[in-house]
Amino acid sequence: MVESIVAVKLVVRVPCAIIEHNGKVLAGQRNAALSFPLQWEFPGGKQEDNETDEETLVREIREELDVEIDIIQKLPVTTKDQGWREIILVPFVCNLRTYNITLTEHEQILWLTPEDLPSLDWTEADLGVIKSYFDYLAGKF
Repeated sequence: MVESIVAVKLVVRVPCAIIEHNGKVLAGQRNAALSFPLQWEFPGGKQEDNETDEETLVREIREELDVEIDIIQKLPVTTKDQGWREIILVPFVCNLRTYNITLTEHEQILWLTPEDLPSLDWTEADLGVIKSYFDYLAGKF
């Protein structure tokens, strides 16, 4: 009898924040030691067991930027299949509730106008989030 081995793909759900403030949007540059080193992303992180998307996002933004946010609007998910794992980005448009940002994971942050977002070297999955954000700005959601 031959036993078959079934590979299980890792699926990682990652809520992320499109933080708007004074007409600009926050972009975070990934740490050089992480996957996708020095590429740009919307801050957020992996969902833990028994957390909602919103709970994950509030926790992750608190951990990564040391600020509180208000969640305004959920946007469509973006997926990126990396072969061995699938990343599901769950973007939310957010506002800051507190303003003293302290970076704990990112190399740097930039505040950009929406039209300047494509000028950075984003992770591939975050490019889909930018497209959804532009659709949101155009009133499609």
